[in-house]
Amino acid sequence: SLFQESGHDREARREEEMKSLATKLLLSASVLTTAVSMAHAQDAETAEDETSVQETVVITGSRIQRDPNVGAPVPVQSIDAEAIVQSGEFSLVDVVNDIPALVNSTSSEQSIDSAFALGTNVLNLRGLGSARTLTLIDGRRSVAGVEGSAAVDVSSIPSALVERVEVLTGGASAVYGADAVTGVVNFILKDDFEGLEVSGFLGANEDLNGEQYSIDMLAGSNFDNGRGNITFGISASRDSGLTGSESDALLGGPASSGGEWANPDLRFQNGEITASGTPALARFYNFDNTGLFRYGLNIPSQEQFIADYTAEFGEAPTLNAAEQALFSRAANALARTVIDQPVFSITSGNGYIIPGNPYTFAGFNAINNIDLDGNGVDDCLDSFTGYNSSFSAASFGVVGGCWSVQPDGSLRPVQDGVVTGNFNGGGGDSVFDDSDDPLLAPEERFSFYLTADYELNANATVFGELSGTFSKVEESVNPTSFWDLLFGAPDNPFLPTELQDLAQSTGGIAITIDPTIFNPPNDSDERSIIRAVAGVEGDFGSNYSYEISGTVGEFKREANNPNRVINDRFFAAIDAVVDPNSGEIVCRSTLDPSALPPSTPFGIPVYDDSAIYSFTPGANSPCVPLNIWAGETGVTQEALDFITADDPQEDIIQQYVLSAILSGTSSDFFELPAGPVGFVVGAEYRKEQSKASFSDFRLGVLPEGSPFAGANISDVSSNSSLFFRPNIGFASTTAGDSNYDVSEVFAEVSVPVLADMPFAKELTVDGAVRYSDYSTVGNTLTWKLSGSYAPVDDIRFRATLSEAVRAPNIGELFAPQSGTTFRPSDPCSIQNITNAIDVNAELGAARQANCTTLLSAIGVDVNNGGSTYAFEDPLSAAFGGITGGNPDLTEETAETYTLGFVAQPSFLDGLTISVDYWSVEIDDAIRTVDSQDIVDGCYDSLSGPNNTFCSQFTRNTDPNSAQFGGLNFL
Repeated sequence: SLFQESGHDREARREEEMKSLATKLLLSASVLTTAVSMAHAQDAETAEDETSVQETVVITGSRIQRDPNVGAPVPVQSIDAEAIVQSGEFSLVDVVNDIPALVNSTSSEQSIDSAFALGTNVLNLRGLGSARTLTLIDGRRSVAGVEGSAAVDVSSIPSALVERVEVLTGGASAVYGADAVTGVVNFILKDDFEGLEVSGFLGANEDLNGEQYSIDMLAGSNFDNGRGNITFGISASRDSGLTGSESDALLGGPASSGGEWANPDLRFQNGEITASGTPALARFYNFDNTGLFRYGLNIPSQEQFIADYTAEFGEAPTLNAAEQALFSRAANALARTVIDQPVFSITSGNGYIIPGNPYTFAGFNAINNIDLDGNGVDDCLDSFTGYNSSFSAASFGVVGGCWSVQPDGSLRPVQDGVVTGNFNGGGGDSVFDDSDDPLLAPEERFSFYLTADYELNANATVFGELSGTFSKVEESVNPTSFWDLLFGAPDNPFLPTELQDLAQSTGGIAITIDPTIFNPPNDSDERSIIRAVAGVEGDFGSNYSYEISGTVGEFKREANNPNRVINDRFFAAIDAVVDPNSGEIVCRSTLDPSALPPSTPFGIPVYDDSAIYSFTPGANSPCVPLNIWAGETGVTQEALDFITADDPQEDIIQQYVLSAILSGTSSDFFELPAGPVGFVVGAEYRKEQSKASFSDFRLGVLPEGSPFAGANISDVSSNSSLFFRPNIGFASTTAGDSNYDVSEVFAEVSVPVLADMPFAKELTVDGAVRYSDYSTVGNTLTWKLSGSYAPVDDIRFRATLSEAVRAPNIGELFAPQSGTTFRPSDPCSIQNITNAIDVNAELGAARQANCTTLLSAIGVDVNNGGSTYAFEDPLSAAFGGITGGNPDLTEETAETYTLGFVAQPSFLDGLTISVDYWSVEIDDAIRTVDSQDIVDGCYDSLSGPNNTFCSQFTRNTDPNSAQFGGLNFL
């Protein structure tokens, strides 16, 4: 079979497999491995006969059988079973990641912060993407193990069943077809095994948390006097995961990683301005004197500050060294940097309450004579977030809040962390306590593997494989929604007692919340991969071998996403009043079916609130009032059951492959002086198909009991979904099936030019070509030329030139267009303009000009009333958009070449030195263009705005919106 030994020396190879594995104990990753191999005594005469058989093998990178003593014509690295065991790694991908070409691969641990599904293990050769890395099992394709891609989930391959892993780096599309642009990783599994092997793994971190354990069993036996063999293996593993609170490094505070944010050095930070340390600044940045706050505001230039100070007080300031240092710091600071615990500083998991009515703008005063902490300072002046929520001299207004709701429902003034912008910062009350969220996701996995073969006669052996992997991984997702300025009417009985008089005077107050108070159960993904192979192989004549095989595979993912918020029910539930007849708290829409609950004044999230869609209001309404003003104590299970629903999703990918291969040599017809010409010809047919299904609520199908039962919400409103962020549902109400197929013919030839001559121990030239006919992109042709030259036994030079082709995979073509969220950094923000000019003055100036043109066209004053560019990103949250496949994609083409040598000095036994240079240049590359690239691409053009990118997003054009001019759809 492909990538396997020729089958002539089963007994000899069986001897190599029989090994006794020592028990190993490793600190912080304890490995306990026990192997029992039960060998049958070899018949001496049989062994003697077999040693006389000429062994040939198929080396990854070519299907031509070769003498194993002759080096590979392409760079191939190999890891055997013993090295896998000795690595002490829990995951197979962590073992192969030690190969430099695979360091960019994604392990299960890394998947928590990757674009791949949680718990997946995906290989990435040369860092050029998993889509360009072809992963094979026993030389054959495997069904994808990650929804929306063609990537194989390597964790579906039990490491105990792997005999070796061969890694080819370099274009190999001519040999193996699409996806092998950067190379091939071939997992060769154990077959023809005799005996019983049991192994186990146990590991934990240094605190004895994050336990990982597995047990593997492999058993096999020959039958019918060695004509057949059956091998069976099972593997079971569990990774208990690791939370922040289980790691000493994170104890003492919420778990949060660093991230890129605006540079805090551009703003005054809390404690930097004091009467004794910075007197001039303290006089100017004093609310009583100028209406300015003591920290959080942008640091102006020193010249600008002197001018403003002089204008305010009629005299120039005397700046001390500390004050001059602050101006110097800001003048030399980069626009963005990495900070700890980046947050949207206008919200929290329990909510920030703002002192005004966001619909009428009544209130929003920094001075409102409320001092809950009794420190003698108005609560809104205890923090920059509070000051910034008011209408003051330099504040943004109507954003954030003055009071932070605590988990027990009590209130206190907001406590800031580092301030990086009007809506952004690091640390403080806005940090979610996610110490119980997984750093490593908990996962359970079970796999089985069955292989059998039987020699029908001297020319035909039938074989079959059946394997399956079943896994479950959990992920904590909290919060699952965010809401800006949810209105609290004066008659809402849930309003905090301390603020009820304020609400009466302003006509209502508001709360901004990313609710962690709902405490949803963990999301879970259950995945299964089933794969079956059947075929016949054999030899005929003295120089020919063949294989005919079929492969069927299916990947299924069932995602359970519990407690997703239903928009109209949430708005109805928080709009609570007291029933005058019963004295009970009820939903306003229960008393008055015509009373539509308010949503959010600035469309965060965007929602068409012109009707109640998912239930019928009135006396028999199922609406249950929800208190979002009292932290976790305000949430009842009955209210949660009303406002949330599960959001299941199912993805299925199926693969069918038929292939036929004939290989041999020219010995029956001719031989060159250096030997016979080797060849392979073959044909392959492959079909890929996928299907995705979603919940009715996600698709917008209105339930029974609603005024529009059976209809789709998009037919009765501008919403696309019933769940949170309803404007970013699906482009269509059904995901449907998608598929493509490809028929291919291919050929390889290996020509021995010179052999056993002075300064030419061996010179061989290889070639390969593949013609493909896709139902999607049409016809493609790919080819490869390679050469191998060994002047002497000790050194070999090799080179490869190829044109590799990759057709778009099923996810790139047909992934359903579904809603998602984006939050790129706005390239038109003054900080990013300044940074762009610092990096490249010409391109930065072009960006500013393009931003000015397009923003001015929608009515934005980019100078903010002044004489110089001053536009700042007004967004306080991520915004919505659509992502999905593109059926109009065409193939990408890569020109690749490798040059290298292998040295094995005969005078240094066991030493091998391999050096290779590679180059890959891809034309018409297929890739997902991320949101940052799109918005940057619009404005970073020397010839004016680039409409290819500018047409992919929109900005807020409502001058009455707090997000006017900000990005709002992509």
